[in-house]
Amino acid sequence: MKKTTVAVLAFVLSICYVVSYAQSKIEVGVRFGLAGNTLHRFQRLDGGGSSEGRLSLLAGVRLGYGLNERLMLVSGLDYARHNLTIVGAPMPEQVRMDGRITTLSLPFGVEWSIGQWFFIHGGPSIDIQPEKWEQVDSQDGIGFSAGIGGRYALSNWSFSLIPSVKQYALIPFGKERYHQRLMTAGAVLAIGYRF
Repeated sequence: MKKTTVAVLAFVLSICYVVSYAQSKIEVGVRFGLAGNTLHRFQRLDGGGSSEGRLSLLAGVRLGYGLNERLMLVSGLDYARHNLTIVGAPMPEQVRMDGRITTLSLPFGVEWSIGQWFFIHGGPSIDIQPEKWEQVDSQDGIGFSAGIGGRYALSNWSFSLIPSVKQYALIPFGKERYHQRLMTAGAVLAIGYRF
């Protein structure tokens, strides 16, 4: 845990150093997304319950700092609602329970432009699950997202469509035995304005 903290701190300080000496363009915007989801564990449990992922909805605000023509640091605040069905272990009968997880995420990402229309993005995020659901382990922790997107710029406005994957609680704050982790895969529409 100590090595992870030092690595994250070094990453944040290096970003602050680069931002302070770079000429930047600021971009603000909003994001909306739809995704499929699933709960998984890094260990296999024979005879345990399972889950069925359904739809995740995302809405958020975004703030980007352009370091140069190709590289942008991106942060913001995202709210997501993940609908799930938990399927209990068959003892003596199988029980199904519908529910949802809500998360607040503070992403710290990098977007690297490839040509005029496309970009690659990725980076860690701090994820908080404000409302706990007893059937699912807490998703509080450090997550990670990655994707490849397309962007259309019209004057100072930009419109982006970003197919992406996000892993929650990659490094959970409160680790459970056989910790359940939420993963989403879908698309995000972002509308931004560059100053």
